Amino acid sequence: MALSQRTPPRLLAALCGLTIAIAAVPVTAGPATAAPAETLADSITVEAAGSPAYRVSGAVTSGGIAVLDDIVTFGTQSVNGRAVLPGGAETTLAITKELLGFRGTVTVDDPNAGVRIEATVNGGVTRVSDTTVRWSGSATVRRGSTSSRRTVTVTVVDRVLDPGNHAVRFAHAGQNRSAIVRVPAGRGGAVGLPALFHFPGLLETPAIAHQYAELEPAADSNGYLLVTPEHFGIGWQGVQAGTPFPDVDDPGYIRALAAVVTGRFGADPARIYSSGMSNGGFFASLTACKLSDVFAAYAPVAGQLNDPASCAPGRPVPVVMFHGDADPLVGYGTTAPAATFWATNNGCDATTTDTALPDVDPRDGTTVIRHEYRNCPASAPVVLYQIVGGGHTWPGGEPYPLVPLGNASKDIDANQVLWEFVSRFSLPNRR
Repeated sequence: MALSQRTPPRLLAALCGLTIAIAAVPVTAGPATAAPAETLADSITVEAAGSPAYRVSGAVTSGGIAVLDDIVTFGTQSVNGRAVLPGGAETTLAITKELLGFRGTVTVDDPNAGVRIEATVNGGVTRVSDTTVRWSGSATVRRGSTSSRRTVTVTVVDRVLDPGNHAVRFAHAGQNRSAIVRVPAGRGGAVGLPALFHFPGLLETPAIAHQYAELEPAADSNGYLLVTPEHFGIGWQGVQAGTPFPDVDDPGYIRALAAVVTGRFGADPARIYSSGMSNGGFFASLTACKLSDVFAAYAPVAGQLNDPASCAPGRPVPVVMFHGDADPLVGYGTTAPAATFWATNNGCDATTTDTALPDVDPRDGTTVIRHEYRNCPASAPVVLYQIVGGGHTWPGGEPYPLVPLGNASKDIDANQVLWEFVSRFSLPNRR
């Protein structure tokens, strides 16, 4: 998503505001085996008012309809595809949200009934639920040699999760909450995929996080569900700079969202992971303390555990951290108490093996040192990537425009490195 194409002015304003300042041992032999594949099919109902009445309904036997959502508004973005129902009725929808509303076409060809329906879409699209979308409008209905204008309604239940972005919306603790779940390219309809939660930072929306951390290409290439929840207010509750009120129960919201990701999206409950940036990094660290039965491994960036004294994971937890030592917002000094806590919690030595990584891009003003705590259990390593000269940025991503937050390192791709780390672990008690 290019900034000039899709980021509205209110998001640019939010960017400028960034300067404001149960217990089961994970398996580490490799990624867990995916759940058995399940056969899912979309369902479609077509109804034409008037006399003689026409109605056809059923599960799709061939093809399918993709319902995708907008990452900025969480509303329906497109309804596209061709689907054949039992008996041979074929429905084709080509509907896209444009500047002035939904535009496109709808056709239904039912040779057995001798019916053909043709419509030009000009609005009329409603979202019945997260999985159901409906179009209703005027259409030409031909039956044999006669034709008439009638009101036609097409309802699509999108059970096959097509590649792209899908909105999740539900109420929790008295507040309406939203998230985006991205199904990776080439994995539509797959059940048993791993999932990575990414928690956006202070004043950061899912759209901003996806763009500047370049999250979508990594999810697509590695084949995992990318889950990007929207925080309530300016940030995540219970950590630095987060929302102090009302009591939105962010940990409870994330637990409920994880249930949706496993239930509706078929994620493997043993392979769900937690990451985040800045205030979202603080919250990702907090999930290791409060949701260690939900997430198998953790990867906070530029926001480390800020209250070790109150953290009680109840088990050793695999943690990989990334932090720039020239971060102007969250000082690199905050990594020491966090890393020490994780090392102690996991039973590691207090010393580290330090490795300077290759300076891939000498022009970016950064280098990288990898600090790995010694003698950690294989099930719970602790690793810190020190971005020497790095600012308050996502390593491998792009710096925020208009806001001087320091160098963005190109010497390491945090998306790839953190995925290679967390995907080694699973929660056997959730399989």
